[in-house]
Amino acid sequence: MTRAGLATVPLPAVPPVVDLRGVGFSYPGQQRGAAQHTRNGLPPPALSRVDLTISAGELVTLTGPAGSGKSTLLSVIGLLLRPTAGSYLLNGIDTARLGDRDRAALRAREIGIVSQPVQLLPSRTALDNAALPLVYLGAPLRLRRSVAGAALERVGLAAQANIPVRDLSADERQRVAIGRALVTEPGLVLCDDPTASLDPELAAQVIGLLTSLRSDGRTVLLATDDQLAAAYASRCIRWGDAGDDGPWPPR
Repeated sequence: MTRAGLATVPLPAVPPVVDLRGVGFSYPGQQRGAAQHTRNGLPPPALSRVDLTISAGELVTLTGPAGSGKSTLLSVIGLLLRPTAGSYLLNGIDTARLGDRDRAALRAREIGIVSQPVQLLPSRTALDNAALPLVYLGAPLRLRRSVAGAALERVGLAAQANIPVRDLSADERQRVAIGRALVTEPGLVLCDDPTASLDPELAAQVIGLLTSLRSDGRTVLLATDDQLAAAYASRCIRWGDAGDDGPWPPR
């Protein structure tokens, strides 16, 4: 009993946003085992025995050499690829139990993805591009324009809303992609090397924008070798060499 005379009731545990246990992923032709494939002259699985948990509100940076599987990992976490081994829970939901339609709905509701290169429609305006996820969700036009406009204002592009993407700078296109990732108010934002094509000054602006998402309560996983991002991260994870078949992260 507490001093107020009330029993103390334990709060329910909050599951991690991302919980990977022994996750592996093999592309077609990689379905047996890394050691056997290596002997046969074939590449090892893209992912092998990955254990990773990310809690709400974390900003985690993932670094490592090209070809080591960082983009594949983001695609698995983003529900774009199904693991071929292990388990993946997203906010406590066992994603292996979901069909393709439910996976797509969960991704649209919970995850914002900034890919590399940014996949924008060059002839459409920044506003149209930012609103695209809302089109897929069936939102009415007025709501799409309002929400997408607010997202562009959030990333500092309110003045460029009606400019075709092809006429924007590389930095502005990157920010359109970030704005598009935010229109559904996702709790988890995944970014694949978002500063790769930017000079240091513009890269710093993009990193500053991404790190500010934590103040909104979002969880961010950032695959990057940008040292500035690492400086702001709550946790930095170094990916092993490409082809390493040991458990990951290294222990």
